[in-house]
Amino acid sequence: MTVLAALGGLCTAGAVFVIVVGLRGTDQAERQVRPPSRLQTLLRSRAWPGRRNRLLATAVVALVVFLLSGWPVAALAMAAGAYMVPPMLSGRAPQRRITRLEALAQWSRRLAEMMGASRGLEQALADSARIAPEVIRVPVTVLAERLNNHANTEQALRAFADELDDPIADLIACALVLASRRRGPGTREALRLLADAVEHEVLVRRDVEAERAGLRTTLIVIVASVAVLSVLFASSQTFAAPYGTALGQTVLAVVAAIYGGGLGWMRGLAVLSTGARFLHSSRRSSAEQGVEP
Repeated sequence: MTVLAALGGLCTAGAVFVIVVGLRGTDQAERQVRPPSRLQTLLRSRAWPGRRNRLLATAVVALVVFLLSGWPVAALAMAAGAYMVPPMLSGRAPQRRITRLEALAQWSRRLAEMMGASRGLEQALADSARIAPEVIRVPVTVLAERLNNHANTEQALRAFADELDDPIADLIACALVLASRRRGPGTREALRLLADAVEHEVLVRRDVEAERAGLRTTLIVIVASVAVLSVLFASSQTFAAPYGTALGQTVLAVVAAIYGGGLGWMRGLAVLSTGARFLHSSRRSSAEQGVEP
């Protein structure tokens, strides 16, 4: 009942906060000038639906474990596991990134061919929405709509890079930004070279992911073994009774931290670093530097 009352209080406080913010409102001019907050950026990101589902699962698991065992440390440990373990065991995110990189390489090559047909940069970008691969068709279509509405080319390309949110996409967008500034004849060749480089990057990442699939299988075996042993251990009154004390909870916290550290170390071995992004919208860059856009 105490846990349910605490959850009810948190929900009530959140509802009051949302109502106050809604009634307060924000000045439209200030909303246009002020860059999005970190919370707004998180809520608009593509990863938010998955994180939201994991957060809900985390809350449910923590509540169930606490009601069944009465151990707060076990509830926190299981909640952390429910949030962090599924992404560690899944290879879908790396495969999606590889597929998107392959689509970017194809789009860059087709864009270079279109620019060779006596088309300007803006016209080629707008027309490329028709031949863009399915994986990146939505951001390319949005880019084409912005250019058709006479938006600034550089700002539209920076927004395009923000939507893709990938360092490789930043390279392609940066080449197009430089082409929009200089209007030189080397844009087609630059796009072809970038397409070749991205295709090579795709091959390398596919090889790396194939090797790391075995490590993820090992992680699945370890997590499943620990989960089964934990359930068997907790179901035995003889072994579980000492952990109901304060000292037992402290020992359980140390054991959970050791397991968590080991899983985090193995996850670091199984994750391929893709580098950091370097191209952002002018508004965001100005906000980070403390300069008016």
